[in-house]
Amino acid sequence: MNLTVRPIRQDEWNAAARILTLARPHEPWSAQELRQRQREQTAWGYTAGVLVAHAGETVQGVAAYSQNPGAYHPHRFVLELAVSPERQGQGVGRALWSALHGTLREHSAQEVRILAREDHPVAPGFLIRRGFVADKRYFTSALDVTTFEDAPYRALPAQLAAQGIFLHSLATLREAGTPDLEARLHALMSEARVDVPRADPATPLSFEVFMDAVLGDSGLLPGAYLVAEHAGEYIGQTALFRSPVSPELFTGLTGVARAWRGRGVATALKVAAIGAARALGAATIRTDNASDNAPMLHLNDRLGFVRDPATVSYLRRSSS
Repeated sequence: MNLTVRPIRQDEWNAAARILTLARPHEPWSAQELRQRQREQTAWGYTAGVLVAHAGETVQGVAAYSQNPGAYHPHRFVLELAVSPERQGQGVGRALWSALHGTLREHSAQEVRILAREDHPVAPGFLIRRGFVADKRYFTSALDVTTFEDAPYRALPAQLAAQGIFLHSLATLREAGTPDLEARLHALMSEARVDVPRADPATPLSFEVFMDAVLGDSGLLPGAYLVAEHAGEYIGQTALFRSPVSPELFTGLTGVARAWRGRGVATALKVAAIGAARALGAATIRTDNASDNAPMLHLNDRLGFVRDPATVSYLRRSSS
């Protein structure tokens, strides 16, 4: 097969998104989402790009590199690499990696990460042979909204109200004309995310990134972006997002300020989000958590989320 690898063209975003989604169907991409990430990375001053491998006019594989605004370092990159199922084992992945590796060297990459399911028949071996080392593990989990039983949690709102804690949606906060809403939500997320286990050290999430990547996300569901409030102070949050290429809903950050943990706030937020998903007619909610995030994994298990096989973050350093 005569392969060519080059930067993506405008008419190839759909094909690239399709191949990435086939490789990891529980984390789907639309062409719109893939293009939006590229635009955002450029606007934020980050380095990103998408390469495609093709034979003739048909896209056979895709490789992408970007930078994580929540764990940013100028020489640290996040990768995706996927080959069309009918072209696996024919050298497409090898050609993509060769081109991607050269591009990363041009950008002085010191560390790169890529995710792969531990049960994938090809990816773990492919990555290890190219100097990647299995590092942090994550679990994606799914909840069947249609069978969720909320009876054990119906007293939670009253219990929280007795402590002066109330839940609000982004939709109702906007309708109420809440002053400084965006700045307060940014401050809440900044506090709530500090202790979330992650592969690389957290860096501050700028207000610009928060506005673009969270509040500006076209898939954000304002009725399912929920905030816990006490005496005017925002103390916890969760959010659901929808992709145009999946009927499932996806969980953003669920977190509670340190001083308010252990009071049922996270549980109440998650249960309320499930109720919002049910009202939207969604059948499934997906979430993902680091394997060492024991409190959130325990909460998700208790609510009925079912774990998939682990996803592994593979790390490659420039010296590898």
